[in-house]
Amino acid sequence: MALAGALRLSLACLLLRAAAPKPTCDPGACAPCPERDVEETTAAGTCCPPCPPPCACPPYLASDCEMQGFASGRVPAGRSFYIDFARKLCTCQPGGDITCVPLCPRLPPTCQAVGSPVADGCPRCVCYDEEELAVPAGTVTARGAQICTCPPQGGRLQCSGGQSKD
Repeated sequence: MALAGALRLSLACLLLRAAAPKPTCDPGACAPCPERDVEETTAAGTCCPPCPPPCACPPYLASDCEMQGFASGRVPAGRSFYIDFARKLCTCQPGGDITCVPLCPRLPPTCQAVGSPVADGCPRCVCYDEEELAVPAGTVTARGAQICTCPPQGGRLQCSGGQSKD
């Protein structure tokens, strides 16, 4: 008789357990991944995904990482920093690798002269005037009484009045 009662009790427990409401998964309730290089994982049994590991800064990027707040030499996944005078953006990928992409536009192969006439430091097609100042390609500027144009491919500054100035 005791065995039959124990079986009934076990069966009742299984049925109640199966009928109990299952906890719902709300990914919005997951804690954000830590900003530091502390590797925290989510509690077992929750629906929150584990935090990806931070990326280690390679030795050639160590000073750039440190200057931009990653003094530990670790960059959290998804975070970015600039290198090459802010002409490249480097991002820590979820797989643990750092990838860098140029932010400057590519120069056309027809570019005849290259300079950095804009504060962003990106190289562009230019013309140089007599004072060796870079004039952006495709612009018109006054030089004294003359109007000068820098062609789209850069190179030689072309001025009105039959005289051209380099």
